[in-house]
Amino acid sequence: MKTRLYYLFVLLIGCVIFAACKKMDSTYRQFVIPGGKYYPGRANGARFQPGNKRGRIYWLRNADPKTIKAKIFWNNYADSVEIPISNEQDTISYMFRNLPESFYTFIIKTYDKSGNSSVPVEVPGAIYGDNYRERLLPRPLKGALLRTTNKLFTKWEAADIASGAYATEIEYTNNDGQLKSKRVRVNIDEFNVDDYKVGTQFRYRTLFLPDTTGIDFFYTPYVTNESLLLDKKEWKIINFSSEHPGDENKVTNFIDDNATTRWHTNAGNSRYPHHCTIDVGVLRSINKVGVYRMKDDDRAPDKIQFFTSADNVTWIDQGVFDFNRRINDQQFFNMTNLSAARYIKVVGLSGPQSYMVLGEITLYIPYN
Repeated sequence: MKTRLYYLFVLLIGCVIFAACKKMDSTYRQFVIPGGKYYPGRANGARFQPGNKRGRIYWLRNADPKTIKAKIFWNNYADSVEIPISNEQDTISYMFRNLPESFYTFIIKTYDKSGNSSVPVEVPGAIYGDNYRERLLPRPLKGALLRTTNKLFTKWEAADIASGAYATEIEYTNNDGQLKSKRVRVNIDEFNVDDYKVGTQFRYRTLFLPDTTGIDFFYTPYVTNESLLLDKKEWKIINFSSEHPGDENKVTNFIDDNATTRWHTNAGNSRYPHHCTIDVGVLRSINKVGVYRMKDDDRAPDKIQFFTSADNVTWIDQGVFDFNRRINDQQFFNMTNLSAARYIKVVGLSGPQSYMVLGEITLYIPYN
């Protein structure tokens, strides 16, 4: 009885294997002719590299010495190109040029001298062009700062990595008067331009690569920088009228690059005018001052005055200005005298309380 069951089990397994083999045969029947047929080695591992209105297909030559050419088809076999293949080639490649911007499926077949063709290989790929370029936006410049060493320090907002942002490029004039460029990958948010010539404008653009294997960069139009600021990290406050107790009220908060912190003069025994004097470290031609109130705090002055000095002894009156203490935006004040200065004095002249609260100050210098 056990012997019969054993043979019945073996017969059942054999039937399953036979059925599976028949199914496998049907899968490849389209490539088989009775009596056998030779198929040249196919384009294994073929890859596509996208570009600007062009693209490149390439693959490693297979080991079949009988392969003499390949044909690449696209647009549902409506278009094709033929490529000769020799045994001396390590890599087979073809560059498509002036193709319309679209997504394509390329089909590669290899052939021997008798006309036998290989099993087809499909390779997907996209061609990029004007439509893609028009969607690209330059990476925003957060700030361009001039340091006391005359190095240009730049800070950047996040780049559009999802669209393929690859690098930021600055074009500037160096100390020898030559036009130079510096390219930095978009994962870097801050960088210096060490040989920047003070007083010259620079411009920038963003490079995009729509695919990591792409062969062409796409460029946004150049943006010319209009504002050059002095780096606050090198400033010192050398004199001030008063500050209220507590770190949150210190006069140094006025130059900490944060408009949500405050300089709060003493609320118990101070009266207008209130003032502070800032040493920027070196002589600079300051043409514009930006001032913020502390965010959402209307206890700022109504009138504000600026003085500049080269030596902290002789001072130039740059004017009295109205200050709107009810808005959070930076307010700009143009200086009336562009003589070189190392020191700037900020004076609050009047306001609703006896004390004064301010958020932040920024200093700008002109281009030649």
